[in-house]
Amino acid sequence: MNYLNNQLNDLVKYRLSTPLGILILVCVSFFVGYLCLTINWGIGLAIAIAVVAIPFLLSLFVRIKLSIYFFIGLSIFIGIPFKLNLPFPIGLSFDFGILLTILGHLYKCGEEKDFKTTFDVPLLTPLLLWVVWNIFQIANPFASSRVAWFYVMRPYVLYPILYFITYYYFRTISDIKSLLFFLLCSCFFSAFWGDIQNVFGYFPFEMEWVYANDAKHLVYISGRWRVFGTLSSPAHFGMLVAIVIVISAVISTSYNWGRKIVLFIGICICLPALIWSGTRSGIAILVIAGALVVLTWGNVKIYIVGGIIGFLFFLLVITPSNNYHIQRIQSTFAGSKDTSYNEREENRKAIYPWVWKHPLGGGIGSTGVWGAKFSPGTMLANFAPDSGHIRILVEEGPLGLIFYLSIYVSFILYSLKYSKIWLLKDNELKVTFLTLFASLASFLVVEQVQDVNGILPFSIIIWIFLALMMRTLQLIRDYHKGNYDAKKKKENDELLDHIKMKEIKRANYEKRFKL
Repeated sequence: MNYLNNQLNDLVKYRLSTPLGILILVCVSFFVGYLCLTINWGIGLAIAIAVVAIPFLLSLFVRIKLSIYFFIGLSIFIGIPFKLNLPFPIGLSFDFGILLTILGHLYKCGEEKDFKTTFDVPLLTPLLLWVVWNIFQIANPFASSRVAWFYVMRPYVLYPILYFITYYYFRTISDIKSLLFFLLCSCFFSAFWGDIQNVFGYFPFEMEWVYANDAKHLVYISGRWRVFGTLSSPAHFGMLVAIVIVISAVISTSYNWGRKIVLFIGICICLPALIWSGTRSGIAILVIAGALVVLTWGNVKIYIVGGIIGFLFFLLVITPSNNYHIQRIQSTFAGSKDTSYNEREENRKAIYPWVWKHPLGGGIGSTGVWGAKFSPGTMLANFAPDSGHIRILVEEGPLGLIFYLSIYVSFILYSLKYSKIWLLKDNELKVTFLTLFASLASFLVVEQVQDVNGILPFSIIIWIFLALMMRTLQLIRDYHKGNYDAKKKKENDELLDHIKMKEIKRANYEKRFKL
């Protein structure tokens, strides 16, 4: 692994930085520009992306930690190339990148002759049960299409593997905070994109995508266009910026002033984006995650501030208003008075008799859009789940839902057992744990009314968050045992040694190539 990494560094730093390498890159740039002007701008752009993407994807084989950053970024921005309808297999590239990362990790384990450490993770049993159950679904006798399984199984079989890889490579609180900051900054950009959509309207390619995919009923409600940022759904966009607001507000207390300012600006960008998305699930996430953080913090000042904010929000909810956005927020808590809520309840009650007669479910990809594509004419193809839990219940049966929920139940019980959050004095560990715990818990609740785990970026973020939280809990356990400070000092010393070694290697490389 080190040999491959060194060869890659040689290629990028010393081969392409030569006059010949620069000349080749300039020629490629002119060629791509020529294609854009004379043939088709989409083809030229696709080539430009391929020139960058293919070497980058191959680098994921040796730079495993970088791959997690890549998957987070791509899952947030993948909606842009999809809407542009580029002649480039974006979805397959995503999966290919994950496979390369897995193979690269296995190669490293083979070099070190240590495969056991990869599976030395918390919550191994419920996670494996969930993955195995989804693999078993290919043989589901009630499934009307086997092809649908190959298209839809990725978030349930392939993406959970990122849990093991993230837990393995992100071992320090600095690693975790750096990854979270990257995630937040990526989401800030997506939120800013949504703000632009509200002020100036959709970009032309976005409007074309809306009409080409018959998505107007999702983005145009009550005479208003909802924003969706770089995602493809206003609902999931609103949920994303909502959880980003909570994470930014809480975790900012553990960053330096430079990053605090960035996070504050990000919150100011995300708040209007959340409102303009018209997403009631996002408002629910904001309330649930915020309440969980306040209740579990164990600080009187936080209780007071949280109580004041909660009281002001309560007044907002109960005060009659003619403002559309305020009415949208108020409808989040209308319950049985809301027409949409009643329609969903009737839809669920109608499907329950079928579920009890089919304990294995109707097969992965048998409902919604995938059902209409691969199983047209069937009853499930016309069923819109409108809920991640209901979709799993219908497609994978009651046992599948139990396996899925057992992951959440396990992490909650594990957290309650080992965090001892009220005894934790280290603010850095506390706020990191609270943000991750509140995020995952709010996803569990909101998934009752929204499909979360089957949709990007949440199908990636959930497993990464789960791994980061388990790693943070391990650091908290070290803290309670009194080993955390010594371990942190050792890690800092190793980091300094690593920096010194890199400087020595760089000097040797420069000397070698000059000769």
